[in-house]
Amino acid sequence: MIGTRREHPHGTVTDIFKFERASLLVMGIGHGDEQPFTVLRVGAFVVNLYVQAITHIMMTTCAVGDLKWPLSRDSMVVRVGERSFAFVMLGLLYGLQLPLVCDEDTVDTLERVFMKFCDYTTLEYGENGPEHDPSFWAAVRPFIEGIARVKLGNNWRLMEGNPAASLSKVLRTSATTKTMSNAIVTGFLKPTHVDNYVVRIEDRHKRYTNFEEAFSSISAITDIVNSLETIWEVTAGNQQALEEADKEDGSAKTSWIKLWKLNQHGLAFFLRQKLRLLC
Repeated sequence: MIGTRREHPHGTVTDIFKFERASLLVMGIGHGDEQPFTVLRVGAFVVNLYVQAITHIMMTTCAVGDLKWPLSRDSMVVRVGERSFAFVMLGLLYGLQLPLVCDEDTVDTLERVFMKFCDYTTLEYGENGPEHDPSFWAAVRPFIEGIARVKLGNNWRLMEGNPAASLSKVLRTSATTKTMSNAIVTGFLKPTHVDNYVVRIEDRHKRYTNFEEAFSSISAITDIVNSLETIWEVTAGNQQALEEADKEDGSAKTSWIKLWKLNQHGLAFFLRQKLRLLC
């Protein structure tokens, strides 16, 4: 049920959208027929809103089954079909498809959620063949990447490497999203861990903004994921990884909006927690 709200010791979690079935895939590096498209999960699709009671910081997440990823006002979602959406993150490109039984009113509700909680764009669609055809994502992918590079700069790119490396990044992103979202409502995330800041983000939809609240930046997740990857790369002897760590984070820098991200103290704190679990 949409709107279901659960109370936690330091905040609330609200299901702001839920549908019983969807397919999630990840797009890897490749060209033409060599483009890899891996189905990650098939299951219930849920959009959750986490709000910390005292600080009013928020985080919005998406999940299909047990796989979770962030939704933020400075990251992109592109509608590429009647029931198909692409999510653009640093090094990752996800495709989400709702089934044919999902009616237009439900899709419109999801679209309103995206308008409020992310940098949402609609791609003209209808000429790329049936959405559930195997060639659909190969047809729309160049248009998605074109939009991403226009908005996010030429530094935006998919993660290089084999499918196992991409899957590892997917799993790290999911695990970090779970850690940070749970930390908001359990009190593990402290006010001393975050910095609030105001940025100008492209906002054609004139969304309401309450400056008592702070939306999470995509970097609240990507900073941790990138730092972990850099640590492992440097440990393995790849010193170039330190230079790559300064690339753009897949956020749109183009309405004024209040965002939050981890400061140096918070990043160090959560990195220690992650590394402790791996030891």
